Amino acid sequence: MKKGLIYAGITSLMSVPAFALDLRPDGVSAAYGQYLPVVSGRKASYNHYRIGIQWDWNKELYRSDSIVASSYFELAGSSLQSRLDASDNPSPDGKDKASVISFSPVFRFSSAHPLFGNTVPFVDAGIGGAWFSEKDLEKKKKSPINLGSHWLFETRLGAGFAFGSHQQYAVSYSWLHYSNAGLAKLNESIDFHSVTFAYKW
Repeated sequence: MKKGLIYAGITSLMSVPAFALDLRPDGVSAAYGQYLPVVSGRKASYNHYRIGIQWDWNKELYRSDSIVASSYFELAGSSLQSRLDASDNPSPDGKDKASVISFSPVFRFSSAHPLFGNTVPFVDAGIGGAWFSEKDLEKKKKSPINLGSHWLFETRLGAGFAFGSHQQYAVSYSWLHYSNAGLAKLNESIDFHSVTFAYKW
């Protein structure tokens, strides 16, 4: 677990530039999602509620005639709640609820020109660290989802639109993947897909 924490922290902080040290948040996000059955045969069902705080790097990383690359950090808290009931014969060692705290740098690739009006399409990609309150999550039948560690990596990929007079609003659809990358003896990953609304001031 300690190795996972150290590695996740290094991964998240390697890209911290000097201009990103302003601790005042630049925006907030709220998301709702569900368990994504990427692994065939795994009968799980979770709701995923997430609230995030964002810090912009306040500097473009790249610009061309068609693409603008920028980045932000997000600190988020999530709640997982199983939707299985007794008739699903859930695994007795798996937990039906869990809390998650995550921190990740996220790279955003936006169109250099509005699609229509002030609406700009974008793609987000990031990898950071996450802490899960539970290591074993509920699914159908005997064996739970064994995450193997409280400390995991969070990988995300999403797409959406920023809009408003200064593109201060954003709506996106994202995939979130959690895994310990083989740093623990057990490593059954878990995935979610979600819709996010964000606001920047």
